[in-house]
Amino acid sequence: MTESLSHFPWLLLLACAACSSSLPVPLAARQPRAEYRPVPYPPPAAFSEVVPPQPRPDALWIDGRWAWRGGRFVWQRGGWVVSPDGSRMAHWRIRYEPDGTLQFAEETWYDAKLQPIATPKTLLPAFTPPNALTPESQHGF
Repeated sequence: MTESLSHFPWLLLLACAACSSSLPVPLAARQPRAEYRPVPYPPPAAFSEVVPPQPRPDALWIDGRWAWRGGRFVWQRGGWVVSPDGSRMAHWRIRYEPDGTLQFAEETWYDAKLQPIATPKTLLPAFTPPNALTPESQHGF
């Protein structure tokens, strides 16, 4: 028993290293206050996604995200993209106003002058492992 416990710190360290993110990601930006919109409820928990192999050396990984469409949250898959030179990405965020109103800002890409730009085209999307609770029909594409 004591011998098996002596390996525990090494196993824990190995497990932590395996879970750490080593995926290349875009430079971060902050959501401007003007990007927040009122929503009636917060987004659900994120879906689990499988990261496919990096398709090319300059590709960056974007996690899946929630978007507000037609009065409901829709899941947008993550994937590998090539970001425009000097661009930054602001992750989606929620916040509460002092009066309790829930605000949501969708993921937004910005150019070098911090002006909004189109989301880069996905080179290779993530995929979601199938299960009974999150059928493919619940995903936005």
